[in-house]
Amino acid sequence: MLKKPIWLDEQPAILILLHSFLDKLDATKPAQQRRNRPSIAVNRETIPSLFTVDESADQLWVLLCSLSTNNSGDFPLFDIVPNKKRHPLDPEYDNAKLRLNLESEPILRQWLKRPQQVASRILWQQAIDENAHRFEGDIKRLRGRELKFIGKSPQDVITAFLNIHQYLDKPVTLRQLSAFCFWGNSKFLDGREDLVRTLHPQLQLSSRPILVNVYLPAKVSSVLFIENQDNYSHAMSCRSEGIQQTALVYCAGFQGSARRIRSIGGVSLHYSTQSPAEVIHCFENWWFDTPSFNWPEYFWGDLDFSAMSILKMLRQRFVKMQAWQPGYTPMLQQLRNNEGHLKNTGNALIQLDPGQTGCQYADEVLLPAIRMQRHFVDQEVVVL
Repeated sequence: MLKKPIWLDEQPAILILLHSFLDKLDATKPAQQRRNRPSIAVNRETIPSLFTVDESADQLWVLLCSLSTNNSGDFPLFDIVPNKKRHPLDPEYDNAKLRLNLESEPILRQWLKRPQQVASRILWQQAIDENAHRFEGDIKRLRGRELKFIGKSPQDVITAFLNIHQYLDKPVTLRQLSAFCFWGNSKFLDGREDLVRTLHPQLQLSSRPILVNVYLPAKVSSVLFIENQDNYSHAMSCRSEGIQQTALVYCAGFQGSARRIRSIGGVSLHYSTQSPAEVIHCFENWWFDTPSFNWPEYFWGDLDFSAMSILKMLRQRFVKMQAWQPGYTPMLQQLRNNEGHLKNTGNALIQLDPGQTGCQYADEVLLPAIRMQRHFVDQEVVVL
């Protein structure tokens, strides 16, 4: 085994380069399955110290050459492949390639004190193969992408997916299932419900009811959905003549447009005041789409594309929903007075234009104004 050069620890640029070779090896297949030798191009990004055009750069290149085989180096770690398209006036190392000799890997690992590592994706595949027979469903999607959990091995993660089996006949939500099986992390399975159902076809997940806050006056003649919490809270205490008989509804973001929003098991209605039982009964009959109630339905949110998208989606569940003109009128005036703001990078609005919402006022007045002014106005600017 060749001894480590006495100067190596004093050459950080070369140490970084050699560690890069080992990084490449650790990210590939085991040694017996490798076909290609890892290589590194010599340029300003990989070895910037070589391009300082001074004596230290020349000395650095001499040391690098001493590690190469084609320069009769004392420590043959890699070959140097010159750049055939190099301009005659450029240094010989410009865009050359350093190609590691795989036989030198043990020497390099000893010098850098980096023992052989098995790539995590290989351990992932091995863990799946060893446990494939224990899954009831298809494991192709699980094999296709390594899922990492900080502080846990691939085998730990696969075991966690297997532990889902014990909840097949229990009423749990996806968030609960994630917390139970993945070390208390309730969000690990977010966006992975299809994967979980593929692995465990018999799993019966419970839907999380959508939490909706409702304020009911003594008599209801219309319903107003309010996008932002501050405006909802203020509207509850407001005695404005225009909303004295208006039921107020608040649910965060796009939740009001979920498919289950008007099903009894899909929503949990929380009332902000002690309302008479008959008023609650009437409201819930309307909410769960009893045909005998025909209250006007309104939406009031920010004057931006995102709120217009919420309106568009709400109309899929509440088909008569219209943008609430008393709330939007002062916001529209502020927008037209060039007193709006940008939610953007550069000059491009980052929110997506929803196109047509189906509400005449929104489609013919509000959206054209946003497109023309290319600014937004937040709902909180209006005090009822």
